[in-house]
Amino acid sequence: MLLKQLYDFAISRKLLDDLAFGPKAVRWIIDLDLDGEGNLVAAGPQATGDGKRGREFSCPVTTRNKNVGGVAEFLADSLTGVFGLDPEPEAPMPPRRRADRDENNRLRLKCDDFWRQIAEAQRATGNGLLHLPLMFRASVRDSVPAFLRWGKSSGAADKEKPAWWVRHAGGDESRLGPDCFTFRVNGKLLLDDESLRSWWRGIHAQEVKTTEEGSEVGLCLVTGKSGVSIATTHNPTIKGVRGSQPSGAKIVSFEKSAPAFSSFGLEQSLNAPTSNEAASAYCTALNWLLGHDDHRIHLAGTTLCFWTRQSEVESSLFARLLNRPDPKSVSDFVKTPFSGIERQLARADQFCAVTLAGNGGRVAVHHWLQVTLEHAVENLRLWFADLQLATPNSPQSRKGKNLGEKESIPPLALFRLACTTVREAKDLPADVPAQLYRAAFEATAPPVSLVQPILSQLHSRLVRAEKYIPLYDESRFALLKLILNRNRKGSVMEIKSKLVADTADPAYNCGRLLSVFNSLQRSAHEGKLEGATIAERYFGSASASPSAAFSILWRLHQHHLKKLRQKGEKGQKAAHRIKETIAQICSRFAPQSPGESPELPRVLTLTEQGRFALGFYQQEAARAEAVRLWKQKQEAMGQPAADEDIPEEDLLTENPEETQEGGANP
Repeated sequence: MLLKQLYDFAISRKLLDDLAFGPKAVRWIIDLDLDGEGNLVAAGPQATGDGKRGREFSCPVTTRNKNVGGVAEFLADSLTGVFGLDPEPEAPMPPRRRADRDENNRLRLKCDDFWRQIAEAQRATGNGLLHLPLMFRASVRDSVPAFLRWGKSSGAADKEKPAWWVRHAGGDESRLGPDCFTFRVNGKLLLDDESLRSWWRGIHAQEVKTTEEGSEVGLCLVTGKSGVSIATTHNPTIKGVRGSQPSGAKIVSFEKSAPAFSSFGLEQSLNAPTSNEAASAYCTALNWLLGHDDHRIHLAGTTLCFWTRQSEVESSLFARLLNRPDPKSVSDFVKTPFSGIERQLARADQFCAVTLAGNGGRVAVHHWLQVTLEHAVENLRLWFADLQLATPNSPQSRKGKNLGEKESIPPLALFRLACTTVREAKDLPADVPAQLYRAAFEATAPPVSLVQPILSQLHSRLVRAEKYIPLYDESRFALLKLILNRNRKGSVMEIKSKLVADTADPAYNCGRLLSVFNSLQRSAHEGKLEGATIAERYFGSASASPSAAFSILWRLHQHHLKKLRQKGEKGQKAAHRIKETIAQICSRFAPQSPGESPELPRVLTLTEQGRFALGFYQQEAARAEAVRLWKQKQEAMGQPAADEDIPEEDLLTENPEETQEGGANP
């Protein structure tokens, strides 16, 4: 049970020791001097960092229900809480909702609650520093501070929407989002004042007590304890899930008083009775996981969280391998996955993972996993072993230039793999990362349906993208290999990490044949081809209807062979070797009837098109690696050579021992 595992995690990590405070991003600090007037030290607030969210601070956390409106946090809150301003005064809103908000004066109530808490803290603690924020409040009451303005940026286009802007200490302006403000007096941050923190702990304890006294008593479904106070709403809200609102969202929530969300007369969260302690524990645990890079991964609109019951090292290892799987780390992990992990502990420990997606004020659980740590490690080893694909030893193959992503993201990172199914990362559906995540930790087979978008995007890039080189799109072909192999049935060919030269699989050999024709075209033009290549023009048709496409390509290749032979003795040797390679590949195609000539398939299924793509890729990779080794040898001999000097007759090979370790595919 997910909530029980999160509860146990909070207890084991002692996350409930000080629930009165929690991490919160605060972007702006309002600096006040000690002149007794509450004046600003500079022209405006001081930014806490370069990012849009600002730095995280340990801030007071209220348990009061903020959904009803008029509830603010202590010492650090938003534009509405600190100044009583509408964050989007011109935003379209249903008339009924706006009338309800204006009639009940919710914005003003929240601002009044923020300053009420500061006034009460001053009276209770006698803290003289709080006098300055209260003086500042008196100076800007019922007005907009001079450092804030509503409007457009200077020189803005007509279509730009107005927004709130803040002029900060340096004199520049920044656009405001859901930013938080706090105060600093004479260089001392009020959030760090121990007397105020001590006072808030007492207030928080009183809030918890009041909540429990007003709660119904029952059986907690998470802990199994009876006679405990049941939480009406589950707090604190979950923050940091992609797709959810910045103020936080809930995993367990029900529409208030809606008959469809009531069972046996129970309303709201009483439909899923959870004690106040358990609700605070699982929410706090999930927020803690979401706040640590070693325990969460953001993938477009999906957020993945994972942890182990007892140890911490493995979570860090998993995060690194899924986020930044550099070739050496992956190779070492595949060879010795349990290095540094006690095997007996791995058998006893539990690995837990959850896939989340936000939808406004709610968090949806897309997938929940609980296995032994031993199984998680072994399955992750299989994941990377199945993704292994021989690529040319080129720096370009490690930088992702074809995908338009950040060059620092390795090809086998979960994000890069998932993005091979879409044109842009923002279009990535939540179920794709969840499927790949399951494949990594449960050794499941991702659905064959993913092959279609992977190939569609490949074809689109071949046709439309400038300077797209399939050879350096390692992510796409590695994932394609894993999907095809894990869904393989019967005697269907298994794709190896390197070129398989003696397979009889028609689709794979058609892909190889297209690659050889592509190389022949490059050789005929001495590497100075202008315009689209054969692969760019015919990849789509050749992978769908090989028989029709290759009837055209066969005539083209005869023309290219003739052109190559006209380049002297070297060209004649290259043409002869390429012709031999083509003949050897064609001999792998079986005739429909004995005694007839070999025939290419008329059409290819979706999975066969996948094998076609991999045959093309691996033939290209084998040639590129041969070119690299040849150039390396020439440089060692002190005879560096240009691309037009590459001897094609020495590069193409049909020897399976040279192309695929472990022999041929049966």
